[in-house]
Amino acid sequence: MAEPSLLCVNCARPPPPHRRTWGRCTVCVARNLPSTYYCGEECMNAHWPKHKVYHTEQKQKAKEWREGASQRARSLAEVEARRAEETGGEYQKRGAAALALAAEGDHNAAAKAWRRIIKEWPDGPAGYHNLAVELTRSCRDDEAAPMYVKAMELEEDGTEHWAVSVAQAFDLLKHPVCDEVPKPEWWNDEALKALSARVVAVAPDGHQECAMRARVLMGHALGKAPWNAEPRTAAEIKEAAKWWRRCARVALLPAEKTRCEDFASECDAFADPLLAEEEAEAAKARAAADVEAEKALKVADVEAAEALKVAEAKAAAAAEELLAEDAKEKQQAIMESKAKQGKGKNGKGKR
Repeated sequence: MAEPSLLCVNCARPPPPHRRTWGRCTVCVARNLPSTYYCGEECMNAHWPKHKVYHTEQKQKAKEWREGASQRARSLAEVEARRAEETGGEYQKRGAAALALAAEGDHNAAAKAWRRIIKEWPDGPAGYHNLAVELTRSCRDDEAAPMYVKAMELEEDGTEHWAVSVAQAFDLLKHPVCDEVPKPEWWNDEALKALSARVVAVAPDGHQECAMRARVLMGHALGKAPWNAEPRTAAEIKEAAKWWRRCARVALLPAEKTRCEDFASECDAFADPLLAEEEAEAAKARAAADVEAEKALKVADVEAAEALKVAEAKAAAAAEELLAEDAKEKQQAIMESKAKQGKGKNGKGKR
């Protein structure tokens, strides 16, 4: 069975047994891009409107590459080349050679080199990650996304390399071009919130990592999220604005910096009225609670006064009863005393 990348991009027919591939897009050949194959002129003409968009996007990415990525790639290639010389490992040498091809802008050759590395070292996450980078630079995001996911799975969980692969995978999977790409098990709201929090904890100054956290926290606030996002609170959207601003601070390109700042402003504009509404509702609730507390206090005061009156009445009655008993006892004592005195007088007369 032919590899998916060798099929006709329009009708998905594999090349016949006597041919290894179909004909390549001549523009892809001229720009030294990963091959796009057509079984014939009819399919090429039918698919050209979509493929033309691919070349427009690739041209923009090439411009961004020229504005800064090329120099970074050269620096990385030089570092890896020195490391390969020091270690003498074949894997490092092959990787350094692939990075050198990418630094020169030969993304098609670089992608092929990384595919060969993956075939020989299938458990090495760097091969999948770097192949994804080359596919992304060639606007083949739907092919790049699974490579980033694979790199993430092979990287040590919780490391910076792991965080980078997670953020890159998320960045591609959220785009419509990847709608048909199978999603990983963490492609749900609860898992994405937890995962994005872990990613920025590991790499708080990473551009893609900050962007991932910000986009997850936004949910459906500024546009439909491509996963089952639950409604967001104003506080979550305000936090998203903070991550967009952090993302802007670490952005390398002016256009990217502006885009992130715009997102932050939009989040603030969306969240601030909600926060004001929430504060108004909270103030209203507090006022109502104060009124109820005051009412309860007044009722308690009335009840306490009534209880005091009852207690005082009972105390007065008890006091009166005691006084009456005392008076009765005194009266009885007086009568008993008089009786004794009368008996004494009677006795003296008889003698």
